[in-house]
Amino acid sequence: MAKHSQWHISGLPAFLLAPIAIPCIIIGIICQKVFGLKSTADLTPLDVANYLEDWIDGKGGDWDWDDFTSIPITDPYLESVREEAAHMAYPFGEDDIVRLRELVRDVKALI
Repeated sequence: MAKHSQWHISGLPAFLLAPIAIPCIIIGIICQKVFGLKSTADLTPLDVANYLEDWIDGKGGDWDWDDFTSIPITDPYLESVREEAAHMAYPFGEDDIVRLRELVRDVKALI
């Protein structure tokens, strides 16, 4: 039987690490609540439309597409637009550009 290659902490090392890890997790949660840290971006429809138009026109920066597709958006509709765009491969094919233009039109209708 082959030995698996995954590494994990167990036994005494896990027991010794717990008093350090648990307070760090608790402090992180408290800081998130106190300082208002959140895991979503508060983008407006205009922001999303501008991001999409920049990529359609080839003006987006090196990491802009990754930033846009990796950070969830607070607004549920704009989040659905982000999720759909995230499934498109960059650089975009012709079908992707057509769909992005449709998404821009739909998002601008919200403005």
